[in-house]
Amino acid sequence: MEIAKEEDIKWPKPMRADLSKRNQNQFCRFHKEVGHDTDDCRQLKDEIEFLIRRGKLSKFTKDGSQGSQRGNYERKDYDRRDNDQDRNPKPRGPVINMIFGGPTAAGSSRNSRKAYAREVMTVVGEAPKRARTEVSIGFDDSDLEGVKFPHDDPLVIIPVIGNSETKRVLVDNGASVDILFHDAFIKMGYTDSQLTPSNMPIYGFNGVESKVEGTIQLPMTMGQGINTSTQMLNFIVIKATSTYNAILGRTGLHAFKAVASSYHLKIKFPTRNGIGEERGDQKMARSCYVAALRPDGVRGRFSLLKT
Repeated sequence: MEIAKEEDIKWPKPMRADLSKRNQNQFCRFHKEVGHDTDDCRQLKDEIEFLIRRGKLSKFTKDGSQGSQRGNYERKDYDRRDNDQDRNPKPRGPVINMIFGGPTAAGSSRNSRKAYAREVMTVVGEAPKRARTEVSIGFDDSDLEGVKFPHDDPLVIIPVIGNSETKRVLVDNGASVDILFHDAFIKMGYTDSQLTPSNMPIYGFNGVESKVEGTIQLPMTMGQGINTSTQMLNFIVIKATSTYNAILGRTGLHAFKAVASSYHLKIKFPTRNGIGEERGDQKMARSCYVAALRPDGVRGRFSLLKT
């Protein structure tokens, strides 16, 4: 195999398949093992393509160029190697993490959080099959009706929280919890005596801890007409200045089984009667943005459409 004379070739790792289950009549000169023919070896074909793109096999190509005549290999330049096999890994900068905190599915104890983190790192075999009981949720150009472009506005909605139709609720799937700001909590008619004490810290992106006043379970409703959904959410009540009255985080989104699109400024979620929708208020989103940039500082404001 003349290709083997190239000093840059990356020889494959030993095949993982059980030797007793391989085809003993087929031999790969690239792997130097039985199991498949050399002509059918995918790794060899990938290796040849890689070397051609780097100009290492130009003497073997028809016109001596670095590209192959078969489509010039302009297919997707996917990563055909594992990360640890990359020949020229690009230098990486520091990893940036975000910690939000608060009571989540991970629980409140250190051990439960560690166990929760380990769940996604454990291979337990094939996932159990579940019957599909809901329709698929997607977005298309029809969902852009009423949205003004260009925009990079956040998704700000007006759901019903408790008995109040609440303006300025930010949808943030980067937040691990659902937050209700204390000013809004009070103006909804609730008192601190109704809060459940909590010692769980809340951290923002800058690492600063926010004091938690407590938690409260409140119903939240989204949608219109017969396509509405109501879920009981555990809101974290904090005292902080904000242009928003509440933040709907991943916990709440998952409770609704909702899919949010900031591009379409809309949330979709399953209901008993089909797919429900909660459209974002683009005008309100921009007013929140402007208010947050005021030189005199952020002023939290609470508005109720009705109670």
